[in-house]
Amino acid sequence: MEAQPSGKRWRGHLRNQLYGTAWRVHHVLRPTRPFRRGAERALKLDLTELTLSFADLPSAFDGYRILHLTDLHLDNIDDTAVETAARVAGIECDLCVITGDIRDNIHAPLHPLIERLEHVVSSVCALDGVLGVLGNHDGAAMVAPMERIGIHVLLNETLTLSRDTDDLHVTGLDDVHRFHTEEAYAALDAAPEGFCIALVHSPEVAGHAAERHRLYLTGHTHGGQICLPGQRSFTSGLKRHRDLGRGIWRQGRMVGYTSRGIGACIIPFRSYCPGEVVLVTLRRATDRVSVNGSDADLG
Repeated sequence: MEAQPSGKRWRGHLRNQLYGTAWRVHHVLRPTRPFRRGAERALKLDLTELTLSFADLPSAFDGYRILHLTDLHLDNIDDTAVETAARVAGIECDLCVITGDIRDNIHAPLHPLIERLEHVVSSVCALDGVLGVLGNHDGAAMVAPMERIGIHVLLNETLTLSRDTDDLHVTGLDDVHRFHTEEAYAALDAAPEGFCIALVHSPEVAGHAAERHRLYLTGHTHGGQICLPGQRSFTSGLKRHRDLGRGIWRQGRMVGYTSRGIGACIIPFRSYCPGEVVLVTLRRATDRVSVNGSDADLG
């Protein structure tokens, strides 16, 4: 997965140089008051509640609740884990899913990061546990430590959840933005018949996933992170499906949600784009989408 990152080599080298420079600046500015105030504002997290109705949802999963966390970047702003844990505490759900970019600095030691992640996970109340996939800032070395703290990491594979005689299938992919391999497409194609949910760090394979999946939960874009008023972003950070950079959307019969994420990437600030945790409630009913109590028309 990590031996053959997608894209041109010079772009990867330039990206690493930019990250390194940003982290050196970050280290110098961390103690300053403007830095601390900006970081505090970035951690004021919204709770977005989605109610998604599907006519073909298995009956036993009517009312099933999924807590979606993404783009935590726990090693960027010091209190990210504390604020996230406080935000999710008390939210009752059936399943928690984490769709990548748990870390920010790809060269930082793992132990402090995993301790912060464990603090978040210990605050989650999910009957069916926690599933996770890796993002473009994460690496294969994180899989074993994540599983030791109770996160089932899906690596281009599908997990089936059963209630009574009904099944719900969850397909999780390795990052398809930076570490894309054909195994990701193969995993989507191998998803069983029935109601399938895709967990992918980026929305960039939404078109392919729509062939067999009904719901796609993703992040990566941060909703732009640094935006103009009205959440008008400067960039999506996507190579494909740039129109799916934030919020609720549809591809064919599949409904997707691109979360703004929790943390901040490199620059520890957010502007007109608050972070969020997302609570999805599935309903067996005529296809319908509601965001924070208001119906959304997806065409």
